[in-house]
Amino acid sequence: MVPVLIAVVLAFSRPSVAAGDTEQRFRALSFGRTTSDYVQFQPDDMSPFQSSFTACMWMKRAHDASNPIVLHYHPSDEIMIIIGSNGYWNSVNKGFQLTGKFPELGEWFHYAMSWVSGGTQRVYINGVEIGSTSAASSNLRLGGNIALGINEQSTKYTKYIFGGQLHKLNMFSEELSASQIREMSEAGMCSVVEEKYETRKLKWEQILTEQRYGNVTEFSPESCLPDHIKYLEARLNKTESELGLTNSRLLDTEIKLKSTEHQLQTVSTALNSTVKDLTDTETQLNKTQTELAEKNSRLKETETKLKSTLKELLTVSTTLNHTQSLLEDARRLETVSRWDVLFTSPYLNKLFTTELYDQLVNSWDIMENFIGVNVTTGLVEHFRDHHEEHDTVEDDDHDSSS
Repeated sequence: MVPVLIAVVLAFSRPSVAAGDTEQRFRALSFGRTTSDYVQFQPDDMSPFQSSFTACMWMKRAHDASNPIVLHYHPSDEIMIIIGSNGYWNSVNKGFQLTGKFPELGEWFHYAMSWVSGGTQRVYINGVEIGSTSAASSNLRLGGNIALGINEQSTKYTKYIFGGQLHKLNMFSEELSASQIREMSEAGMCSVVEEKYETRKLKWEQILTEQRYGNVTEFSPESCLPDHIKYLEARLNKTESELGLTNSRLLDTEIKLKSTEHQLQTVSTALNSTVKDLTDTETQLNKTQTELAEKNSRLKETETKLKSTLKELLTVSTTLNHTQSLLEDARRLETVSRWDVLFTSPYLNKLFTTELYDQLVNSWDIMENFIGVNVTTGLVEHFRDHHEEHDTVEDDDHDSSS
């Protein structure tokens, strides 16, 4: 498995930052030996380093130029940062040479330079301070470019060619202590100890994404391969574990999905039944509304008939009352005797004479002729008229004789 992983590591010379900042600990840059081989970019913000900073990196010399430059920041002619690979350049606003104190060609070593404006500038190799000087009181200017592997202003001079290898260049916005720098050196090229500092503002993983010119390639240092293999194995195990967990979750999701589909089918069936019930209800409602309209129409007819009936009832009531009155009169007449005729005007309050007597006798004698005939209103009116005419004649005769 190890040879396969080594092949994988060597095959991918430049993984993307998206693969994770942690993996960038295993990537380094190798510079060609011409004036065209360099990295150049404008940093996002150099203001955190204006009054103090510490620059740390791993480098390996592979070219014997007289004044090789690893990093050059040049915002103005007076203020600049120059770091070299052989001790000639250790400058922040002023020159500071440590030639002869740097490792030989072909050897990886840890370099650190701290600087405080108006304070002290120190240089460390492999965690040990090899020199210091007083720092100028001017703050670092802003607005310049950073060049790696060449002089930012004089790219045509071969004496400035770095031509070596560079790894984990980081800048911190503070003066790191000797113990902090020693910790980074002793942790090794493949550690991530520097990542714990919040003051790390210029980061190696970001530098790896900047524009490269000429022959500048990305690779994994051999000393990092064992750690890189362990990292990849751990990452593979983690991925397999996550895959197993994902598969488990996928199975749970499938079970839940089937349950949901079953529930959905049940709900769909219930919904269809509800729709049918709703349709039936609407049909029944329409039928009920039609019946209600018919009943309302019938009710109106009934109300009209009722009003007519009430009117007729009122008429009947009036007639009934009249009939009751007539009935009461008739009942009174049932007790009338022949003597009640004396209550009439020809006899009442008058002197009963022989003539009146004869009149009564004659009236009743006349009725003898109608025995067997129905006593009707017409017959009575006939007798009354005859009687009244007879009474009138008698009265006139009586008046004459008087």
